[in-house]
Amino acid sequence: MDKEVVKQKTSLLSIFFTFAVDNLGATIVFPIFAPLFLEPSRGLIGVDASLAYKTTMLGFFLGIFPFMQFIFAPIMGEYADHHGRKKALLLTTFLTFVGYALSALGIHHHSLFIIFLARLIMGVGAGNLSICLSSLSDLSPSPKKKVRYYSYGSAVAGLTFILGPFLGGKLSDPSISPLFDSSFPMFIGAILGLVNVLFILFAFGETLENPSKTPFDFIKGIRNIQLALKTDSIKSLYLIYFFYLFSWNIIFLFVPAFVVENFHLSNSKIGDICALLGVCWIFGTGVLHRLFYHTVNPKWILLTSFIAFGMLVVFIPYPDSLKGFLLVLGGCTIISGLIWPLCTSAISNAAPTNIQGKVLGLSQSMLSLTMLFSSVLGGLFLHAHSMIPFVFSSISALVAAAVLLQAKVK
Repeated sequence: MDKEVVKQKTSLLSIFFTFAVDNLGATIVFPIFAPLFLEPSRGLIGVDASLAYKTTMLGFFLGIFPFMQFIFAPIMGEYADHHGRKKALLLTTFLTFVGYALSALGIHHHSLFIIFLARLIMGVGAGNLSICLSSLSDLSPSPKKKVRYYSYGSAVAGLTFILGPFLGGKLSDPSISPLFDSSFPMFIGAILGLVNVLFILFAFGETLENPSKTPFDFIKGIRNIQLALKTDSIKSLYLIYFFYLFSWNIIFLFVPAFVVENFHLSNSKIGDICALLGVCWIFGTGVLHRLFYHTVNPKWILLTSFIAFGMLVVFIPYPDSLKGFLLVLGGCTIISGLIWPLCTSAISNAAPTNIQGKVLGLSQSMLSLTMLFSSVLGGLFLHAHSMIPFVFSSISALVAAAVLLQAKVK
């Protein structure tokens, strides 16, 4: 096997490993931090703190990661175009490693400041999605191969989406092993982060053959957003996508907090629930989407799904039993998984070929933005009544349905 082939394979492995570590960083915290913020016995927030203060702090904590990702993703992408993929990946993977290490340190010492700082740093590091996608494009000898590499990356991300909360819950549960506590998963994450840095340093070969000659522009990402939004055919689709993402994220982000307050579950059980949601999502996006897409008009699938989600989601808090709660929540997750590929493919199909990258990049930024809004609003209102986030979710889904009815899109 010649050196070029080996170099390509090790570079691909490095990118897929980066996908995995980034997604673990985004999801491993779900079963860990809701109990840390809400249960006084964990020692992170004082016993005298009100529930309003604790849920608000949890909301801001969850919102820091997507906010920094939203700000720095276009900056990191622009940096990579000028200075090479390898330098940009080294920077972002090192920041992820530092974020994991500081998270473990902050949890161990019960330091709210260090934990917030760590999450901020990890959000900056997670801005490397566009770099990973650009590197896969560089490594693709044909459009068909590029689609295959992208699908591999999506599969890795989907798998770690399930594994992250599951591992976070198990590795932070001292009843499983005396070695485990809330800081242990972050310590393991730091080790994986360091391995990722070494992979990029020694196994990844620079893929950018022609660096950009234009001056480095920090606000080019914002200009790209403006260009994409000027495309009339996708304005309505972006609005629909925004309301859909908000309706889903405000539920997903606060399910751990809800089950801590109402069912008093351990980290391990919360991780099991998050993993179950991942399985439901895959069923919706992988099985139902394939089943309905070629037999029913996608617009009517989307409209029916929005209405069904909006009507069902308000019933999630009502069951007194955990089984009933999971049954309704699982149904909503399956519907949401069906909606996502319909929205993203509609946006891609509506966009002219010459701005596909900008349009899909804006879709990623919109995901980060809705996670930020969901985190902050959910944290502010969860303490008032556990029903409020679910009402917000229902209204947002029904607004998406109303916009879809009015929109002149195929």
